[in-house]
Amino acid sequence: MLPVSQGFAQLTDTPSSLGVKLVGNTFSYKDSDGYTIVLGEVENTKNFPVTNVKIWVGFYADKSSGNNSPLETTTGTTLLAAVQPHGKSPFMIKSQTPDPEISEITINMLGFNSASQKQQLLEIAPGMASISDNFTLSGTITNKGQGTSTHAKIHLISYDAFSPPRIVGIQTVPLDDLKANTTYDFVFDTAVDPRATSFKLLAEADNYQSKSTDVTNVSVDVLTRLITINDIKVLDQSGNQTSKLHVGEPVDITSALSIQATKTGTQPYVYYAQVKQFGEKGTVEFLGVSDGMFNSTQMQTAKVTWTPENAGGFFIETFVWDPSGAALAAPGSTVSIILVAP
Repeated sequence: MLPVSQGFAQLTDTPSSLGVKLVGNTFSYKDSDGYTIVLGEVENTKNFPVTNVKIWVGFYADKSSGNNSPLETTTGTTLLAAVQPHGKSPFMIKSQTPDPEISEITINMLGFNSASQKQQLLEIAPGMASISDNFTLSGTITNKGQGTSTHAKIHLISYDAFSPPRIVGIQTVPLDDLKANTTYDFVFDTAVDPRATSFKLLAEADNYQSKSTDVTNVSVDVLTRLITINDIKVLDQSGNQTSKLHVGEPVDITSALSIQATKTGTQPYVYYAQVKQFGEKGTVEFLGVSDGMFNSTQMQTAKVTWTPENAGGFFIETFVWDPSGAALAAPGSTVSIILVAP
């Protein structure tokens, strides 16, 4: 679905009767040293907390070659030591070697143990986050419990823009012991994956946890983006702008793209138009992709064609990335489609 630089995901989950299952989409990539990194999230479907969750990953070469044996395997666990009843936890698993032949992965859930309850008495209050060359975020964490929290850590979880979102990065800051009823400052100043568009914070100590906390106040320095997305339109086949569509009748989703001058004079790009249903879940109805190339600073119009298959209300989100998956533009302003009629 997405153009991930050296990314791949072939997933196999063990039966849901295990009680801990994979959720959402798993993301994988090769780091700067050539190791394969696998990021994802699991859900505890039990009515009690679990720990020691075992996640098995098999790393394979291209299976189309006929070799179905893994190049290597490794077993990891969740970011949180204790996963709350009906709660979720991210995980990050790294290959044992920087094998360039790895191109596919398989994931299985192996098992878990029951755990003692960890009260969610660590309260996170994030401040303003800023994305420029680095991601910076400061905030406070308060231990509202009656005991000191030892070996505390706070985690920054980064997600991409698509639905369901994938985890594309995890950064961790260790904290000093947190005394009871005391507030402490924390700071993140780190590089984040260029696909990241939303962020959450999690904290855990030996005795307490926090709830998953959204980072809602994010400032993007658009000067770091080469391309600007403007004038997003939905056009019928006569070229007229419209907001009332009909099932089976194709329309064009277009955006005007402008670019700053580049050192090389050329810039390839990939334009995405994502159509999502209105509602709490916001199911993706359509994802259109169009490739392009800037050879000058002259404005271009990117276009994808969508033929609605279902009636209802929808909205459109637009993105521009380079072919390796790095964001070249801040997401375009959302366009609402009032109605797709039968």
